[in-house]
Amino acid sequence: MFLTTRVRYGVRALIEIGMSSGPVLLKDISKKQDLSLKYLDHIFTRLKTKGILRKIKAKKGGYLLAKEPKEITLYDIIDALEGISGLECIKDVRFCSRAEECGARIVWDKLNGKITEVLKSITLDDFIEAQQKINRGDRPIFFSI
Repeated sequence: MFLTTRVRYGVRALIEIGMSSGPVLLKDISKKQDLSLKYLDHIFTRLKTKGILRKIKAKKGGYLLAKEPKEITLYDIIDALEGISGLECIKDVRFCSRAEECGARIVWDKLNGKITEVLKSITLDDFIEAQQKINRGDRPIFFSI
C-alpha cells in the first residue's frame, strides 16, 4: 500500500505529540523529526481542521491531541491529510456502463472494505507503543531467508 509523504510525516509528528506530557511546539517537532517547518504547518492545519489536533495559544502553548491516541485511527489521519477515496465504480455505478455486470467491481469492493477495516483498527496509540518499545530498546528481531 502506498502512503504519501504527508501521511507518513503526519504520523511521525502525531507520535511526538502523543508521547509528550504537554503542548509541543511545531518547531520542536520539526527539529526532532528533521521535517520542514513549512510542510509541518500545512499538515497541522489539516489535522486541526479535522479535529485531530488542537492548538494552545499561551506562553507555554503548542499543539495537543484533540482526542486520546486510542481514539485516533489511521483511517482518520489519512482522511484528514489526503481524503479517503475508493474506485469510482464502487462509489457510483453510473461511473461505468459495465459496473452492474463487472465481477472485478465486486472484488474491488470487498478489498476496499478490508482496507478500511484495517485502517480503522490501527490507532495512534499503536504507533506510540511501537515507538516507546524502540526507545526502551525492545527492538523486534527480523529474520531473512
